[in-house]
Amino acid sequence: MLGIPTVKSLAANVGAVTVRITFQNAFSLLLAVLFVIVLGLVSGRLLGISVGRWRSMATALVGTLIGAVGAEAVVRGSNATTVAYALTALFGVLATMVLMIVPEAVGRRREGGRRPRAKRLWLHPVRWTRRSLAPLSRSWEVLSTARRNGLARPQFLSASGITTAEFGHRLRLTLEEVGGMFVKFGQIASTRTDLLAEPVIAELSHLRAAVRPIPAEQVRPLVEKELGRPVEEAFAAFDFEPLASASIGQAHRAVLRTGESVVVKIQRPGLDDLLRRDATVLRLAARVAERRVAGAVGLGVRGLADELIAGMEHELDYVREATMCERLRLAVAHEDPADDVIRVPQVFHELCTDRLLVMEEAPGRPVDAPGAVAASGTPPHLLATALLSSFLDQVLHGMVFHADPHPGNLMVDEWGRLWLLDFGAVGLLDPVTRRALQDIAAGMAAGEPIVVARAVRHLAGADATADLQSLESDIGMLMVEGSGGFDPAVIPEVLAVMTRHGLRVPVSMTSLSKAVLTLDGTLRLIDPSFELATEATAVADSLAAQEPDLAGDLLQEELRRSLPILRTLPEHVDELATQLRSGRMSVRVERFAGADEAVVSGWIDRMLMAAFGCIGLLASGVILVAAELAQSRDIRLALQAVGFIGVVFASVLFMRSVAQVLRRDRTSTG
Repeated sequence: MLGIPTVKSLAANVGAVTVRITFQNAFSLLLAVLFVIVLGLVSGRLLGISVGRWRSMATALVGTLIGAVGAEAVVRGSNATTVAYALTALFGVLATMVLMIVPEAVGRRREGGRRPRAKRLWLHPVRWTRRSLAPLSRSWEVLSTARRNGLARPQFLSASGITTAEFGHRLRLTLEEVGGMFVKFGQIASTRTDLLAEPVIAELSHLRAAVRPIPAEQVRPLVEKELGRPVEEAFAAFDFEPLASASIGQAHRAVLRTGESVVVKIQRPGLDDLLRRDATVLRLAARVAERRVAGAVGLGVRGLADELIAGMEHELDYVREATMCERLRLAVAHEDPADDVIRVPQVFHELCTDRLLVMEEAPGRPVDAPGAVAASGTPPHLLATALLSSFLDQVLHGMVFHADPHPGNLMVDEWGRLWLLDFGAVGLLDPVTRRALQDIAAGMAAGEPIVVARAVRHLAGADATADLQSLESDIGMLMVEGSGGFDPAVIPEVLAVMTRHGLRVPVSMTSLSKAVLTLDGTLRLIDPSFELATEATAVADSLAAQEPDLAGDLLQEELRRSLPILRTLPEHVDELATQLRSGRMSVRVERFAGADEAVVSGWIDRMLMAAFGCIGLLASGVILVAAELAQSRDIRLALQAVGFIGVVFASVLFMRSVAQVLRRDRTSTG
């Protein structure tokens, strides 16, 4: 006894039961607090689920209070304090377990991906509430707009209905009217030629975002917030009137204190919250579409939504754009700078942030400006050839390429140099895709459809199961219909053949397909007489001639990879021959191995755990019934203790199996 008076912490009426939790001294209060803490820490681990610290503590506290109510109902006002405490602990554990499983059953939080952390919500409850309710009001706005524009008509619920030009037109009107990030979602979706029908893509490609420039008086605080210092300390001059304005950001001219003329790209404020809100609505719309529209599952609408959101996250990350710009700049550079007809502006990384991008100002005018190409003094055919050669070199020999070479992203100066702009759209190629593209180019140039077919199947990944002969036939027909040689414009049609044969099209190839179509139009704008197929074949031959030892290098590389296997091959052959002669060779086939074994073992473990839990609950129930029938008070108390402890342990086993099933279901559908 520490001389501390009795503390009455709870007095409540539950029906006819009065619950009173009392602490005789500070030590009992400390034990209760420790019990709640330990219960909060171990309950999630016992169930095999991940629970936040504060949520686990709150759940343990509520579960303990529920356990106290249950214990009081059992004891019913008797003076058996020890029994009441024991029942409170036992019932508290059970209640806490149940309370932790409930969110797993009803929660639909998507596993993985970035999730905004709620920082100090209690300091800004109004802001947090507004942010939480924003997706609901936005969903209603999008749904109302879609209905008003006729997207809910019955003909658009079929697989064929969502491939028509009328559907594309109504979808475009809806996205333009809704605005926000949905316009950008539509613009990115217009590049998915492998999934969406041509009429829909044609409509989405006309999406335009009507945006107002950021007022000049708001530009200074935005720039200074990103730089962390006054504008005058970073720039010798800064034009607060925008040079250009877009839906993501706007550009301003400036001069560094070292004298370089630069373009400063500042991101519009509030886009993170806007993307978070519209991304939630887009995912919800994708799930609804897959349930109600027949062709939505085949299109992979939910996967497409995730790709659109990831694409927007990349566009909002100016540090990534600066990195891609530098990588592309190194990819197009030559040993002699005088040979660099294709230029990429220099990035000043020390001034760049997530929302601010500073790069060298590209001289000249856009190639689609009247008289811009003629004023360069370079024949249009040479400019177009240089652009095509640089693009093919990026694709066939590099790991990065400009994915949006439309005329607005190309400047031509008075010295006949072409400057690439806008590096938010930069494609990346992994080594497997690049090797497949090289094989596709070689097969087309040689007129061998089997080479292209094998490269295409290799491009689709290890799980590709398409019939090679049928694939070769369709690709051969494409080559016959084409103009012969290596024609990059055929790549979109090759991707269409892949889709028709059920082969997975890599995202990088989709981006490349869109870039090729855009490049074809730009080349014809620079030189109306430019023939892509003829020039591409010549450029590809020229690039191959610059690497005469390419075949030898590839052979050496493959031999180097296979050398460890080749060294041990004679030993393996001799061992197999010995076993065959002696009759000791046997073949064993496992029905379940590898990943299948892990899955089957996991399900067996869960079923056994659930079975043991059920048996334990039944056995504990029998023991509790026996306790009620016992004549001796000591035997009754012993049986009750064993029965209640058995109920807790059996319940933990059973609820753990339930929690694992719910977690697996949520992960697979989330």
